[in-house]
Amino acid sequence: MNDPVYISSSSVRTEDIAGAAGLLAARVGNIELSGGGRHDAGLLGKLKALRREKGLNFLVHSYFPPPPVQFILNFADTGEKTRAFIDESMRFVEGLDCPYYSVHAGFRKEFTLANELLFDGESKKAYGMEGVSANVRWFEEKYPGKKLAVENLYPNNGNPESCFLMHIAEISGFMDEHDGASLLLDLGHLQISARMLGFNYAGAVALLFGRYGKRIAEIHLSENNLMKDDHLLVGKDSNQYAIIKEYAGAVRERGIKLTIEARNAGIEDILRSKELINEAVG
Repeated sequence: MNDPVYISSSSVRTEDIAGAAGLLAARVGNIELSGGGRHDAGLLGKLKALRREKGLNFLVHSYFPPPPVQFILNFADTGEKTRAFIDESMRFVEGLDCPYYSVHAGFRKEFTLANELLFDGESKKAYGMEGVSANVRWFEEKYPGKKLAVENLYPNNGNPESCFLMHIAEISGFMDEHDGASLLLDLGHLQISARMLGFNYAGAVALLFGRYGKRIAEIHLSENNLMKDDHLLVGKDSNQYAIIKEYAGAVRERGIKLTIEARNAGIEDILRSKELINEAVG
């Protein structure tokens, strides 16, 4: 099979997204374009040129491209600002010939962002699962034939009321309700949720592969201390390495993308982790 492993652009510490993609393109052929960085009006053209020059495969994930004015993208918010941002993301998905658009499942309240944790200050508005569902339907109507992958989240800052698609029961319920949607399975998020919300991690992974395996579009890989999203590298002693090895057949057969989301490592260490993951897939 073709190399299934992608590297997140967020792994490169720079606000220049085109520069980060260029740096990664010198060493890898698969890049997931993720949030962070500064707005660049010419970004799509630069990425198209890089793709032609290097023969790259891109994925577009959630809070990308960086907007002129920063805000928290909330997929549970059905407002014009959210949908206009997704429209802009889809311009990149189509322009870079990406197989799907992936997005975080969304947040239950308005939050402020600090040190990558969402803190519930004085929330002015609450959101419901019906907003997530409405946006799925809106996406399917506006972009027929385009695939949407929704990512499971975890209790940000230990708050069990912070996000959607944290508990395995809610992930399953969402997948059952929206049979046209795909799943971006974040194994790091899932293991935090399992610890904090009291369900079995290995059992949840087995359920998702067993019941929805054909609809898992991508898996995010980064280790953590089961308390917060540390974005650490996956090593040979990692739970996630063992999971990928166990489900390697499904990954190969279904063409599931595997993305390394490591934000605390150098490129050489990331490449060694990539080799391990490729070995696990076989």
